[in-house]
Amino acid sequence: MNESFISRRSLMSGAGALGIGSILDPLAFLARPKSFRIVHITDIHIQPELHAGDGFALCVKKIQALNPKPELIITGGDHVMDVLHVARPRADLQFAMFAERIKPLEIPVHHCVGNHDVYGWATDSPITASDPAYGKALYEEKVREGRSYYSFDHKGWHFIVLDSIGIEAGSWTGNVDDAQLQWLKDDLAAVSLTTPIIVTVHMPILTCFIQETEGTIAKPTPQSVLGNGKAVFDLLRTRTVKLVLQGHTHVVESVDYLGTKFFTAGAVSGEWWKGPRLGVNPEGFTVIDCSATDVKVEYVPYGWKATG
Repeated sequence: MNESFISRRSLMSGAGALGIGSILDPLAFLARPKSFRIVHITDIHIQPELHAGDGFALCVKKIQALNPKPELIITGGDHVMDVLHVARPRADLQFAMFAERIKPLEIPVHHCVGNHDVYGWATDSPITASDPAYGKALYEEKVREGRSYYSFDHKGWHFIVLDSIGIEAGSWTGNVDDAQLQWLKDDLAAVSLTTPIIVTVHMPILTCFIQETEGTIAKPTPQSVLGNGKAVFDLLRTRTVKLVLQGHTHVVESVDYLGTKFFTAGAVSGEWWKGPRLGVNPEGFTVIDCSATDVKVEYVPYGWKATG
C-alpha cells in the first residue's frame, strides 16, 4: 500500500512539472521545442575575381569558431556571382568554388535559391531553353537535389524554405507561383498552432529598403521585393512564424510585425566583394539562437577587407 501510494504521488508530482499530457503521451514531450543555434548565410556571390573565394573561406572559418557551434546552416540564395548571363564553363566554375569553400563546415546545410543561381534566363544568355541545365536545373544539380521549396523539422521547430524566383520574359521576377502557394498552405495546415516556425526566402517579403534608399514614397519593383509577398504572409499569419530570413538587398534590416521578425541578413559578399554594402553594411552572416519559445538574432561581421 505504502509503495503504491508513493508511486502515485511521484507520478502526479511529475505530471505537475511536465504537464499531464506529457506523461500520457511521451512523444508530445519529445516534440517540445528545444534550444539550439543555426547560422544563415546569404548572397555569397562567389567568383574567381576580387579574392571572393578567400573571403568566403574566411567566413566559413569564423562560423567554425562559434561557441556554441551551430547545428544547422541555411543559405539564403545567390550562392554564385551570376549564372543568368554566362556559358556553362563559367557557371560550373562558380558552383565548384562554392561547393569547395563550404565543405569544411561539416554541418547539415539547407539551401534556398536566389535569382543569380538560375542558369540562362537573361536575354543575352548564350544558352537556350532547350539546354537540359536551363533555369533551376543546374542549381538542383550543383547545390540542392530535388524541389527548390521544401520544409523540415528540427528539435520541435518547423523550417520552411521558399523559392521566390519566377521567370518573366527573358528575365526573372520575385514570385511564389500558385503550385507553391498551395503547397505552403498544405504544409502549414499540417503544423500545430503552437509550433514555432522559421521561414527562409531570398526576395524580401517585408522591407523598408526601397523607402530608405530611394525615397519614402518610392515604389518597389518585382525585382526588388517578392511581388506576391502579401499572399505569402497571409498564409504565414495562420501559424506561429517567429522569424522570416530574407536576402537579396545585401543590407542588415529588421522589421517586426504582428509577432513575426523579418530579418534581412546582409551579405557574405557585402557590395559584391567591393566593400561594405552602401558603405555601412559589412560582410557577414547571421547567428540565430532558438529557445523553446523565441529566437535571438545577431548579425556577425567576419572581418573581411575588400581588395578591389
